[in-house]
Amino acid sequence: MSTPRSRHLALVAGASLALSGLGACASMPESGEPPMGPTAADTHRISVTQTGEVMNVPVGAGAMSLSHEARGDLVSFARSYVRWGHGALVLSIPTGGGNADAAARLAQEARVVLAEHGVPYGAIHGALHDGAGRDDAPLLLSFMRFEAVAPECTPLWRQDLAHPRGGNQAYESFGCANVANLAAMIEDPRDLVSPRDEDPRDAARRAVVLERYRQGEQTHAVRTQDERVAISDAVQ
Repeated sequence: MSTPRSRHLALVAGASLALSGLGACASMPESGEPPMGPTAADTHRISVTQTGEVMNVPVGAGAMSLSHEARGDLVSFARSYVRWGHGALVLSIPTGGGNADAAARLAQEARVVLAEHGVPYGAIHGALHDGAGRDDAPLLLSFMRFEAVAPECTPLWRQDLAHPRGGNQAYESFGCANVANLAAMIEDPRDLVSPRDEDPRDAARRAVVLERYRQGEQTHAVRTQDERVAISDAVQ
């Protein structure tokens, strides 16, 4: 005859066996965490390609200075280098043509224009190229940059979303649009290859803040009365 205590022990043993069976079926990894499938970043990747930015500056045989149009193009090229350029900006002068002297004059002027618009003078590297005997061989400017290539999402959007996938897994197109938008928004795709160097610390400002802290003074910048705008005034 079974007692209430023996029936209780039998129920506990049965429950333990059932939980053990469920644990064996789940086959949890050694870390104790459930296995995770690939994320959108794993499935839809941004590829980074290295490309070159190139510009030609026409040089006439008797040219004494850069034209207004050439100056404007150089300014735009300099801004592109400052924003996306990596490595040297190569300024190549034609040789062997009838405009060699003019090309040398315009190359020096081009260096000045580039430097005035943010290109470090030391980053401008001179080079020579064969003018093939032409009297109008141009100056050649080039630098290296990176481009982010977004994944192709259009074919994936044709999936039938009315029928869920087995195993409660995400559709193949899941996250592709977000990754494609990210590729379009990245300022410098080289950041996806390796991180940027840190800017040097402001030792002078740090010394001022620490000294004020030691003296028990406020360490933040003092705001003028005009800068102290109440929230209620800002939203009116």
